[in-house]
Amino acid sequence: MKPVVRFLMLFGVITLATACARKDESATAPVGSSTSRPVADSRQISGAARSDGHGGSAASPPGLGEREGDEHLVEVLTTARSLAEAKGCFACHQVDTKVLGPAFAWVAYRYQRDPNAVATLKYAIEHGVSGVWGSMPMPAQSLTPVEAEELVSWVLAQKPVAPPKSD
Repeated sequence: MKPVVRFLMLFGVITLATACARKDESATAPVGSSTSRPVADSRQISGAARSDGHGGSAASPPGLGEREGDEHLVEVLTTARSLAEAKGCFACHQVDTKVLGPAFAWVAYRYQRDPNAVATLKYAIEHGVSGVWGSMPMPAQSLTPVEAEELVSWVLAQKPVAPPKSD
């Protein structure tokens, strides 16, 4: 199966699971409370470059939003980026440059042809790992399995860029 098809199928599953979870949350949430994530602004949805210090690349990979039906995928990717911001991922990572951890684009490059990429990265996020990108360990993150899959899908959706030879 082609990676693009696999990627789109994964987003369908994640979207369905997220919609079910939100439906359950909204049924049990008190009236007037909001359980949804932050709404993205039009710059993120249109794919325009960000200038808020959270990386210099677009909210979604280039080319998305240009075909009919891509609007939903752009929205899913924008929601996942908002989740990454809310969970503090950008304290250690950026989209296209190294901070403490590798750039997300480098991770996308390393795992672009790995059939186990989603499971491998989801485990790394949920349980923490060390030695994969050098001596700096990645601590376990506190999030749900669905959130972890959303983040992994967003990271893998970045335009793959080979890391510099020195890193």
